[in-house]
Amino acid sequence: MLPTLAFPAPRWAFAPRDPLAFDPARDEDASWVVAARHGDAEAFDELVRRHAARLHAVARRLVGPGDAPDAVQECLMTAYQGLPRFRGDARFSTYLHAILVRQCRRKARRLARSLPWPDGEMASGDPGPVEHAERREVQRQVARAVARLPAPYREALVLRETAGLEYRDVARALGVPIGTVRSRIARARERLREAFERDGVAP
Repeated sequence: MLPTLAFPAPRWAFAPRDPLAFDPARDEDASWVVAARHGDAEAFDELVRRHAARLHAVARRLVGPGDAPDAVQECLMTAYQGLPRFRGDARFSTYLHAILVRQCRRKARRLARSLPWPDGEMASGDPGPVEHAERREVQRQVARAVARLPAPYREALVLRETAGLEYRDVARALGVPIGTVRSRIARARERLREAFERDGVAP
């Protein structure tokens, strides 16, 4: 009987999995992106419809409500012009938010000022005028606390909490390692907690 030969596993079998690796099949926008790249204007309109509201929410929190529409418009124009170069190695939503962050950074540098987040959405239900006013004031205090965060912390937190991106996608959008994203978000949350405790805010 011949002995069983044990061959060593190939080197790639032990290679660590790339934490930023992305499977294009997981992108629900993929078919629309392909159509848009082939000149289908309605396909790009559908992509805008899918993502516009979230892009506006993120922009409002990064540059304020007054400059958010321009930032989003510039983002969408840049995204459309760059479609031929979009390789599909990240979600289309990640591609959009990466562009939006860059546009917001440019605007922030031009404005040279820190803009607060908007008051935010009101809670469901039908509160009375006193409760309504109290909620609005709390939301304003939260907005001011977030606006005081350093830009890297604010960007990571907003992409995670407002845009709803996975940590991996936040890392891609910001061009930093996942560990850096996790650290920035943790520090942002800690700073907010300290600010809320100091100011007596209960968000």
